[in-house]
Amino acid sequence: MPPHGQTERKVPAGAAQPRAPARPARSPTGIVPPPSGAARGNPAGPARGYPVALQRPARPARRWQLAGLIIAIVLLAGALGGMLLTRHPAGPHLSAAGPGSGLIAGETAIRGEAVSWITEQVDHNIAMACDAVMCSDLAQQGFPAGNLNVLPPTAPDPYGSELLIATADVRSQFASRLAFYAPTVIASFGSGPARIDVRVIASNGAAYQAALRRDLHTRKSSGAELAGNEHVTSTPAARARLLSGEVDIRLLTALAFLASQEPVSIVAFGSFAPGAAAGVPLRWAYLAESDPAARQHAPAYLKSLITFARNLRPPYAPLDVAEVTLSPGHSVLRIEFAAPSPLGLIPS
Repeated sequence: MPPHGQTERKVPAGAAQPRAPARPARSPTGIVPPPSGAARGNPAGPARGYPVALQRPARPARRWQLAGLIIAIVLLAGALGGMLLTRHPAGPHLSAAGPGSGLIAGETAIRGEAVSWITEQVDHNIAMACDAVMCSDLAQQGFPAGNLNVLPPTAPDPYGSELLIATADVRSQFASRLAFYAPTVIASFGSGPARIDVRVIASNGAAYQAALRRDLHTRKSSGAELAGNEHVTSTPAARARLLSGEVDIRLLTALAFLASQEPVSIVAFGSFAPGAAAGVPLRWAYLAESDPAARQHAPAYLKSLITFARNLRPPYAPLDVAEVTLSPGHSVLRIEFAAPSPLGLIPS
């Protein structure tokens, strides 16, 4: 997150996905029904299954004329009723938009936010498990289809992927086992039944928890080492995050590489991960665009930092390096890494 009291202007935002046009209604079997007369069992000609001799004789013409008059009166009354409805529209309780329309719109917006965050923030080399609808939405927005594993309703677990997109269907499918299979939430969108969580899958629960503890220890020791680097300065808030192990290990390593080339001044650390669980590492660093210890003018110094950061190789290659404005007249360089933060990258 940006420092307290400041707002970053360049923040990825989710966009609601356009809804596909409604399909025409079909019968449950998908078979087009026969004409109305045949559907009622009254085809033209003699009634089926009865001899012609048993059919009722035709009614007198007068009765048909009377029936026609009654039909005409009914049609005229219907026309007059339609005119009255046109002049006096129905109240809100008769609106075509039923009470479920707002709920559907809300679910669509939540899904759009989740899809946008995943396509913009998650490493596209990560394998993800999701229901058929979510996988389709992600593929349409550019996430590699080869890394999307559709969960069939009978799947006993989500193993084989690294992230699980927990929609309502997925939560219902795994129920109480969900927290065991995928214990860490790295982002969450919406609330109630429409909520969508992005979870890290743990193939072995005990081993995963041990890996989390080792990673925290490594981040604390690496953060303390970076805070003590003579080529690194930081604000008190940034220094506290370094010492507490809150910063992604890739980011710590990248900053150490940068400091070996140019003096680095850390303004803050942050991340864009709404609803993330406590302990999920921060993946962004905000650096000052000039440093008194640098032997270059500000534009040359900034260009040097950008060039060096963009030339880092995986797994230390940033997702994005860009200038952003935290507040009027206060621009910084943001170095951002993709989600999720890896475990065991550096042995403890």
